[in-house]
Amino acid sequence: MLLLLRMEYGYTALSAASSVWAFLNQYKYVLIPAALILILLISVRYRIARKKRKDQMFVPPVTDIIGSESEQLDELNKELATFGFKYEPYQDIFLSLMYCWQRDFGYCRLYDEATAPFSMIIDCEPIRFEYAGKKWMIEFWKGQYGMTTGGEVGIYYTTGNDLKIKGIFNGTFYYCVNDEDRINMSFALRKNGNLLFTRNGYHWWLTGFKLGEFSDPEELAMDIMLDLYDRAMVSAFVDALRKTGYRENEYSVHGSRVYVHFEKPHSSQPITRTFFTEHFMQLNNESLCRAYARLTEEYTDTLDKLALVRQESPAMYNQILNMGKPKGVYNAYSSIKNYIKEPSTNGKE
Repeated sequence: MLLLLRMEYGYTALSAASSVWAFLNQYKYVLIPAALILILLISVRYRIARKKRKDQMFVPPVTDIIGSESEQLDELNKELATFGFKYEPYQDIFLSLMYCWQRDFGYCRLYDEATAPFSMIIDCEPIRFEYAGKKWMIEFWKGQYGMTTGGEVGIYYTTGNDLKIKGIFNGTFYYCVNDEDRINMSFALRKNGNLLFTRNGYHWWLTGFKLGEFSDPEELAMDIMLDLYDRAMVSAFVDALRKTGYRENEYSVHGSRVYVHFEKPHSSQPITRTFFTEHFMQLNNESLCRAYARLTEEYTDTLDKLALVRQESPAMYNQILNMGKPKGVYNAYSSIKNYIKEPSTNGKE
């Protein structure tokens, strides 16, 4: 009896399978495309669901963990003050303080010569002139400052004689101007015609530096505005511009205000900025900028990026803090300071 039941069950199953196979074979040209469409729909739905889950995943801001944005900004600027700078989040740039330590070192050609060996591949444009019984220098700079792209305008003067130190330096040492001799000035820094940032202020050293931006100096142009004291100072400065090589289409004068377009430097550049120095330093600068971008790619806010760099790469963080003109640029001061006769006229904090 059991055997008969098994045989009957097997016959029924075989019959059902044959019916299914006949059905599939008869409608295969309809069922196969339908099955493919179903598989495609399932695949699309799976991908959409996966993307949605991925989009919902985000890297929390570092400031959510270690402090608010204002706390982070205060902490960062406390650190940067030691190096003479601060961070300005509105334009996402770094800038020099009014009473930074650099103000005690004045300026001379030796400092420009030291820039390239310290990974600063920048165009230097000193404009020297005489006015009101003093020797003046207003200098422009633009280029790659290590891990930042930046620009500077500085104003200096002296009543002292030129230094003649055998084997070290022959030239003028200038002091940073006193508070009452600062001028209102501004500049816009552009890269390949695109605005990077602007700066303005009543200052002696107006600067701006964009972290992680890599540039060759020839890609950059500065449009500079200087409010000079009077027509006599304007005349002396413009004469110096012309002697340096500036043409009428590169500057304009409106009363005591002078506009200068600084793109290609007209003065001789530091002898330390050779083809090989520039090539190898720029390779290193670009590599550092790329490493910074890779490390911080999950973040958009610079405060979050710097907090991450500080945690993950202290060496890179220290490199960032030493932005602009670091102390090494001013090492030459120790070799010439004993030859400087005129006392400093720097403003006090």
